[in-house]
Formats: sequence, structure tokens, C-alpha cells
Amino acid sequence: VRTNLGLAGPAGAAARIRQGFSEDPETRAAVSDRDYGVIVVDGDHSAEGVAKDLEWAEEIAAPGAIVVLDDYDDPSWPGIKDALDDRLKGSTRFTFLGKAARSAYLRAT
Repeated sequence: VRTNLGLAGPAGAAARIRQGFSEDPETRAAVSDRDYGVIVVDGDHSAEGVAKDLEWAEEIAAPGAIVVLDDYDDPSWPGIKDALDDRLKGSTRFTFLGKAARSAYLRAT
């Protein structure tokens, strides 16, 4: 990942990657100091967990950010699609851009 990001120049080299559980207060504290242009959500796969991840992603997404939701529309994990579909029915900063393979792509306003 770092090698590929380095190909993007200084911005790619400076990218922050933090692996952790989104509900972990330490993880949230470590990354909530800024807005992000790209957020990858690969959570616990339950509708409730994904709903919470999407809520948090809206808080830390910069305007125009891309959010990638892993395992969207995977029949093994129906809660992921359900959570996103429910989120998009209500008030949200996210616009659904489309799906490729098993990932949904969103843009934040």
C-alpha cells in the first residue's frame, strides 16, 4: 500500500493509514483530528456496526471525499447493503456513486 501511495507523490507519501476498530475510543481519538479525502470502511459486517461506521465516516469525511464500503451487496453479509440503503434514505452527506465488484463507492458533500 505504501509503495502504491508513494507513486502519487508527496500527498501519497504523507497519507495516513490507521488499522483499528472503529468503535475503539483510542482509534477514534487517533484519527479524528482531521477530515479525510478517502475512507475505507471494512467493518464488522452487521447492519448495526455498518450504520455506526457510516455515521462516523460522515463526521470525518472532507467535502468531496470518497468512501469505499467493502463487501457491499455480498450475499454472505446482507447487513452491509441494508445499512447503506437505510442511510441513503435519510439525511446524509453521502451520494451513492456506484458499485464495483463487492465495494460501494460514495461521495461526501
